Amino acid sequence: MVTIKDVAREAGVAISTVSNVLNNVGNVSQETTKKVMEVVERLKYVPNVNAKYLKTNKKNTIGLFVSSVQGDFYRQLVQAVHLQCKINGYILNIYVSNENTSEEIYSMILSSGVEGAIIMNDGLSDNYIDRLERLNMPIVFIDREYKSGKVSSVVIDNGYGVTQAVEYLIKLGHRRIGYFHGVDNFDEKARFNAFKETLRRFSLPVEEKFMLNGYFEEAVAYSEMYKLLMRGGELPDAFFCANDEMAQGSIRALTAMGIRVPDQISVVGFDDSILAPLYRPALTTVHAPVVELGSRSATEIIRLVRQEGDDFGTCQKLKPTLVLRESCKLAAE
Repeated sequence: MVTIKDVAREAGVAISTVSNVLNNVGNVSQETTKKVMEVVERLKYVPNVNAKYLKTNKKNTIGLFVSSVQGDFYRQLVQAVHLQCKINGYILNIYVSNENTSEEIYSMILSSGVEGAIIMNDGLSDNYIDRLERLNMPIVFIDREYKSGKVSSVVIDNGYGVTQAVEYLIKLGHRRIGYFHGVDNFDEKARFNAFKETLRRFSLPVEEKFMLNGYFEEAVAYSEMYKLLMRGGELPDAFFCANDEMAQGSIRALTAMGIRVPDQISVVGFDDSILAPLYRPALTTVHAPVVELGSRSATEIIRLVRQEGDDFGTCQKLKPTLVLRESCKLAAE
């Protein structure tokens, strides 16, 4: 069995340095951290998590590891997870990693000492997921489909939601439909794939000139839509936006340029944020069951921690629903 001493010897550093790197503590240079982690990977070293837990394990504590806590989505998610943990007698600790590397996210999870982890962070690469799995630590992912012995996932069925929305636009008579991309993560990939597949089934084109990128942000979507309008030329019949913020940015830009929504162009969002019914026009959008996502993920991690049921990971997919409001209408004759 490979030990921490073997890693230290191969990397040419002290044992304490290896420990600091793995636990994301101390003042270790980026160069040394990289060298240590390369040796860890090459030797396939797995820390003695049982011994670590004897010293640091936080009983009755669940960790929620996310890349952000900003916006209505995360507010609903955190509240739902917290409530379910509280009902079951668990403390919730929240860990935020924004621009952290996979190594740093992995170290953060390992050093937290929590009994179970709910993870929504696409910065964590597959090889580090494999390492977490080998630790036999209860984990629930809410940003990817994954299941194994102690690992479950609870995800929103993005494809189902997008399909409902795009089919609705097509039923309204829209044949040229643009798309606003978000950041390149699990949700975005699933949503765009469903968008393309739905158009393909109806023999409709995916027109690259109408595929814009708003990075899930209202201001960026506003800017990109404004640029498209300034270039002139024809517009699509409708836009599907991968979240509500980009839909609102699109509508604002269209309105600023004198294009009426939905009279001249329809717009659909995704999430059904708290502001969606307050937009003008009120936004037609896909309601993502975020509260259920938080509640189910907390229930599942507690099940894994308590070793209840068949004690094996599961994959749950939650169905979103299309909410019809005022930002879409029948295509013009």
